[in-house]
Amino acid sequence: MAATLLAATFLIAWPYGARAAWSQVEQLEGDRSSMLQLKPPDDRHGAGRFKGIEALGTPNTEEDLTKFFADLGRLGTKAGFQAGSLVVSRLQTLLDEEHEAKTGTRGAPEKQHQTAMLIDDALLALAANLAPAELERLTPKDSLHQTELGYPLTVVEACAFALNLTSKLGLDWGRDDVTPKDYLQFVDIMLQDGWDSKRAKAFYDDELRYTELSGAPVDGAWINYFVGQALTYTEDGGVHAYRRVPRNDNGEFEASAATYRLPEPKNGKPLVIGMLADWAGGTPECAAVLRELQKHKPDIVIHLGDTYYSGTPREANDYWLKPMKAAFPNAVLLQVPGNHDYYSYGGAGFFQVIDKAGAQNASYFVYRGDHWQIVGVDTGVLQNLAMIALGPEQLKRQMEPVMAFLTPDQVEWAHEQLRIGKEKGLKTIMVSHHQLFSRSAYLGLANAQMSEAMYLPDEMAGTFPWLTEFDVKSKDLPGHLPPNESPAANTRMLHQFPKELLEAIDIWFWGHEHSNALFKPYAGLKRARLIGNGLITCPVNRDAYAVYPSNGAPWGGPPEIVDGSKVSKGDKFWGLGFATVELHGEKAKARYFQVLDKTRPDGLSHWGAAEQYYEEEL
Repeated sequence: MAATLLAATFLIAWPYGARAAWSQVEQLEGDRSSMLQLKPPDDRHGAGRFKGIEALGTPNTEEDLTKFFADLGRLGTKAGFQAGSLVVSRLQTLLDEEHEAKTGTRGAPEKQHQTAMLIDDALLALAANLAPAELERLTPKDSLHQTELGYPLTVVEACAFALNLTSKLGLDWGRDDVTPKDYLQFVDIMLQDGWDSKRAKAFYDDELRYTELSGAPVDGAWINYFVGQALTYTEDGGVHAYRRVPRNDNGEFEASAATYRLPEPKNGKPLVIGMLADWAGGTPECAAVLRELQKHKPDIVIHLGDTYYSGTPREANDYWLKPMKAAFPNAVLLQVPGNHDYYSYGGAGFFQVIDKAGAQNASYFVYRGDHWQIVGVDTGVLQNLAMIALGPEQLKRQMEPVMAFLTPDQVEWAHEQLRIGKEKGLKTIMVSHHQLFSRSAYLGLANAQMSEAMYLPDEMAGTFPWLTEFDVKSKDLPGHLPPNESPAANTRMLHQFPKELLEAIDIWFWGHEHSNALFKPYAGLKRARLIGNGLITCPVNRDAYAVYPSNGAPWGGPPEIVDGSKVSKGDKFWGLGFATVELHGEKAKARYFQVLDKTRPDGLSHWGAAEQYYEEEL
C-alpha cells in the first residue's frame, strides 16, 4: 500500500509540474520544435546514460505528451528514467538557445550545463528511491523518515533556482536574502565536489534542512510530512493514537488521570524546569540548544512539541528520546505533542517515546506540588492534517485549516485541574504546542467543512468524543467575527477557557511558531510566552516580530511585545533559544536564553554559548 501511494503521489505531482514548466517555456520560446532537439550527452557521463531516449520520440501530439508525462511520473521505472533524462537533455538545449538569444553565440556557459547534469544525477537518485523493488523492500516504520527523497529533491530545486528556472514557473524568488544565497552556495559546492559529496551533504544538514519560508527555496524533505499524513489516512484509516481521558464509575471524565507529584527541590535549591519547543530535528542547531540548556542542570525538561519531519517512530526516538536521555539522565522528561508529532502513523511514535521516558502516560499531564502546578494539554491531535487548498475559491475556503482547540474530554479534565489548583491556592504554569493568540501567524478559521470532515474517522472510532465545538459558529465565539475572518486570538480556545479560567493561569508557554515572543497581557491572559525558536531558523532579513493581518480589533489590536524582551540577530539568523523556570516555594523566576550563530569561513554556522536576554518574577 505504501509503495502504491508513494508512486501515485509522484505520478500526480510530476505531470502537473512538467506541464506547468512546458507551458511557461512555450510562452517564452514560441517554437517548441527547436526546444525539443536533443543535446549530445556529456562525455563525462558516457552515452549510456541516454541510451534509448531517442526511442521515446518527440512528444509533439497530445497523445505523445500524455505518455511522456505518465512516464516521467513513474520515476522508479525504465520509462521514468528515460523521460527524466530527456527533460535534462532538453533543458541543456534550452540553456544553449537562451544564451544564443542573449549573446548571439551558441552554447551556454559550462557551469550551466554542469548544473543541469546535477539535476540529472538527482533525478537518478529519485528514480532509485522510487523503484518498486526498493519501496517494497523497505519497512517504513524502521526508516528514520517516511522517504529518502528530501536531499535529491532539494538538489533539483537548488539547481533549478540557480538556472533561473523557478522564475519561469512564476516563483519570484529574490537572490539577495540569506536563504537564497545559501541555496546558491550549495550549488557551487556541488559543482566543485559532486552532488552527493560529504561537504555538500554537510552544508545541506547545517544550513538548508528545515528551511521553510515563503518567497525562497525550501527543504525538499518537507515532502515527508505530506507522505506521513497520506499514509495515516490511507493505511491507518485516519485514526490517531490519542489516549482519551478515562471515565470514572459515575461516567464522568476522571480528574485524577495523568496527575503526578511535582518533585521536591534538593538541598534547599530551587526546582529547575527547562523548556524548549519545536526542537526535535537532529541538526547541529538542536545539539547546540540542548548543550546550553544542559548547563542549567534542570530537574524537569518539557518539550512543547513537534518532532520533524513527521513524527515517525525513529524520528521520535532518535531526535527526542535519545538526546534527552543522554543530556538529562536523571531529569523528568515530558512533552506535549504538536501537529508534526501526529502526522506519521497517527502519532504512534510520540506515545512510544513517552512510554519509554516513563514520566507521563498520556499526551496531557499535571505535575502538582505545594505551591505550583504544571498543566500540559494536547492541541496537536486536532491539528493533525495540513491540506493544500486548491481549486475554486469556495472550495479552497472549505479546505482552510481550523483553529486548534482541545478535545471535549480534555476540556473537562483541564477545567478540573484549574479548579483544583485554585482551591488549593496553587499558581499554574500552562504548557501547550499551539498558541492562544498570535502576533505574527495565521491561526486558521472557526469552521471549514473539509477540514472538519477529516476528524470523522477519529470520532467514529471513539478516539475522542464527537467535536460538538464545531456547532458553535464564529459569530457566537468570543470576538463575534464573520466566518471568513482569521482572528488574532484563538476564539475556539477562548470559548473553552473563559475569563475566570484564564485568570487562574499565571503563565502559559507555547510553541508552534518558529519564533520567540514574550507578550504583554492580552485576551484575558496575564503572561503568554512563545518559545518556538528551538530549531528552525529565521533569516535576519526577515522581521521575526512582524504583524500578520489578522483581526485583533476585539482585543484592542495585535498582541504587543514586552519591552526589552526581543531576541538578537546573529550573522545570518535570529537567535534560537530556550527558557528555564526556577521554583522556590511560592516564588518563581523565569529566565530566557538565546543562542546566536557565527558564520565560519566554510559558510557553515557555528552556534555559540547561550546568553540570557530577559528574566521575570512570577
